[in-house]
Amino acid sequence: MRLRFSISRPPGLHSTLASFRVPGYPAFWASSAASAVGWSASLVAIGWIALQVSNSPFAVGATFAARLAPALLFGIPFGALGDRFNRRAMLVAVNVLGTACLLGLAAVALAGRLGLTEIIVASLLLGMVDTLRGTTAQSYAYDLAGNEGATNAIALSNLGAQLVGAAGGAIGGLVLDRLGSPAAFSVAAAGSAMAASVLAGAGRDRLERGGGTRLVPGGQRSMTLILRNRPVALIALAVIFGEVLGFSSLTLYPTFARDILRVDATGLGTMSAARALGGVCGGLLLAASGLRDRGGVLLLGATGVFGLGILGFALSDIFLVSLGFLLIIGAAGSALDTLGQSLIQRNVEDRERGAAMGVWFFAIGFGPFGHLGMGAAGAAIGGPAALAASGSLLLAACLGLARITDLRRIR
Repeated sequence: MRLRFSISRPPGLHSTLASFRVPGYPAFWASSAASAVGWSASLVAIGWIALQVSNSPFAVGATFAARLAPALLFGIPFGALGDRFNRRAMLVAVNVLGTACLLGLAAVALAGRLGLTEIIVASLLLGMVDTLRGTTAQSYAYDLAGNEGATNAIALSNLGAQLVGAAGGAIGGLVLDRLGSPAAFSVAAAGSAMAASVLAGAGRDRLERGGGTRLVPGGQRSMTLILRNRPVALIALAVIFGEVLGFSSLTLYPTFARDILRVDATGLGTMSAARALGGVCGGLLLAASGLRDRGGVLLLGATGVFGLGILGFALSDIFLVSLGFLLIIGAAGSALDTLGQSLIQRNVEDRERGAAMGVWFFAIGFGPFGHLGMGAAGAAIGGPAALAASGSLLLAACLGLARITDLRRIR
């Protein structure tokens, strides 16, 4: 039987920073924040370079699609791996792998051989790293904090990633402008290396010291989780809509920066920072308030606000106003991520939480369809019209999902 741990909680347990009292969690949080530097800086650099070498929104969409494709293909099996092996050791290894990929990309850029094909291949490799790291990380946060503290722990780790990621995106854009793509990818690699070092240097966490036997589900059981569990399937459906119609807006940000808002790569980095800072606000709100037995309702609310934010951004051609809408988009997107990650693990057995996070990554793996569609729509009808349509469709999807009673009742 898998051991369950209780945490002695001092007064003020439900405060916003409660998870930092859990042994092992501060190191995990610092590692997640450091890895966000690599993710944000690489995303800004890849998006901008793809636009520069192709001058095509569709090509930018293809690079983002390539980064998300591994989630669809490998999300569930990668998540199941986390149910079988030590999650902290897996996180160290995957961050080392990410560092190697980013350094290799910097070397290719330094050699002057970084074209669209190389960018797409690199995006595929980095997408595999993202998927394995993500499925493992949020399950590990749940391991450390337990069922009661999971939402707070996941919200705080996402908040750290958004906060530090905001700096990573801004710095990545600035370095790309001033020093070029090799330096930008080197900055990203440094963040991933720091993430590995922090966890590797930490002492054994509470679970490792506790020992015990860990029950793991069979491979077939892990792969069929989404078919056996209705709440998991409904949460995954909401995540798919958010990914295809909401997060796919990333595809058109480089085009908006250059053609609508008339800013350079530094401006694009600032836009990434604004979205990340909005994510901090969304994370703080969830960390402070928790679910309070209304997880499904909160999930629907985040989806609706996401759609409204995208619609507002599509209608703006003023840089500062656009940054304001990006704050809203970031807050809603962060809330949607945190709620999806927390709820999908709360509605399965302990031994299937890695597989549950694999289902979440499988759901976001539908993102390539959104990115490709957004890129094609942006090329055909223009960025503002494409984003306005996407925001409106996301609002319509939210209203449709709200009619499903079982989704509203998820806790």
